[in-house]
Amino acid sequence: MPEYTREELTRMRIAMEGESAWDRMKRKSKEEPLVPAGVALTCFALVAATVGVRTGNRAYANNMFRLRVAAQGFTVFAMVGGSLYYSYKEKQAKSEKDADN
Repeated sequence: MPEYTREELTRMRIAMEGESAWDRMKRKSKEEPLVPAGVALTCFALVAATVGVRTGNRAYANNMFRLRVAAQGFTVFAMVGGSLYYSYKEKQAKSEKDADN
């Protein structure tokens, strides 16, 4: 009987039982922790910019809009970087598995 890693067992369970939206969000957050941080920073900057506009503080609002753009760029960078990293990691694991057989 082959021995499976914890990750392989989790993938098999998900394939058989399905996965709820909450479970998927938790799993993805563990896989790529920088993406939720970027999303949170983007939301903070947007809310802060809205507060700046409502209070009439143009300089603060403008800085928060700039922060929002930077946070969105960071989030996209984290998504692309994480995707490339995990695809590379998957290919490497697959090649090691093929080499063992």
